[in-house]
Amino acid sequence: MQRIISIALTTLILWSMTSYIWAQERLNFVYISPNAGSSSVLWVAKDMGFFKKHGLDVNVIYIEGTPKALMALFAGELQVVAGTGPAVASAKVRGADATMIMGLEVYLPYYLVATSGIKSVEDLKGKVGANHSAATSADFAMRLGLRNIGLDPERDVNLRVVGATNLRMLAMQQGQAQFTVITTTELEQADKMGFKVLVDLASKRIPYPHSGVITSQKILREKHDAILRFGRATVEAIHFFKTQKAPTLDVLKQYAKTDLSTLDSTYTYLKGALPDLPYPTLEGMKTILAEMGRTRPEMLKTDAASMVDSSIVKTIDDEGFLKRLK
Repeated sequence: MQRIISIALTTLILWSMTSYIWAQERLNFVYISPNAGSSSVLWVAKDMGFFKKHGLDVNVIYIEGTPKALMALFAGELQVVAGTGPAVASAKVRGADATMIMGLEVYLPYYLVATSGIKSVEDLKGKVGANHSAATSADFAMRLGLRNIGLDPERDVNLRVVGATNLRMLAMQQGQAQFTVITTTELEQADKMGFKVLVDLASKRIPYPHSGVITSQKILREKHDAILRFGRATVEAIHFFKTQKAPTLDVLKQYAKTDLSTLDSTYTYLKGALPDLPYPTLEGMKTILAEMGRTRPEMLKTDAASMVDSSIVKTIDDEGFLKRLK
């Protein structure tokens, strides 16, 4: 009898371990900026164990820029991207399967900054702007910011593709460029480097999908339960981010490639910017289509609603998941 009980217990333990392993579904997740921005809440979800808690084994990968990350998504190499709206819009208009399912920052958080030698808007004419690649939020903000001050981004200045924010500010520091755009999270660092704000786009509260979670409708269908668990882990990580400052900063320090002394102000901004329930922004997608339609009329024929899917967040909202965290 003891032998039978022993075998039964061993079998039960092995079955439980196997079930746990099966429950840990693997997802490859990409973030697109080395700076501590809104997608850093997903670093928190990884390092504080929220993905694991919700039955996910998430592999966190860095790829610079949403367009490159989406290429990996379309190739089937990953399932989730923390990226920006313009790349989703550009992909969608070409017929690609890309959808934003969560919104982490839903207003344009950019500033156009310049070196100390630039005294006025007129001084920007003929100067070099350090830009990101096409279909990124930085490129969108650069062009929008220049038009906001009466300059044509195609004719009045020389925009040079440099890359991520840290590289753009380095190019300015080395005299290779005279202006760029940065987000609110890099504002303190820019000030320390002697750059001044020429255009404050952030204060205009322009609806805009600056950062969100992107996947495809194919993945949403085939891995719906896993993506739903990813969504719950994200909502839980947002709640932790906002209520547990010290451990959150410890996580940011591990990943961020910017001046760590600015993380405190970055955290304060993100705490206010991150929505408790990260619904994707339809109005923000409309902003992108209107802006891109200036030079690409085909964009105006695209339905903004086809670029967002609120079903994951709505399910989490309807089930009262957030209320249970408080």
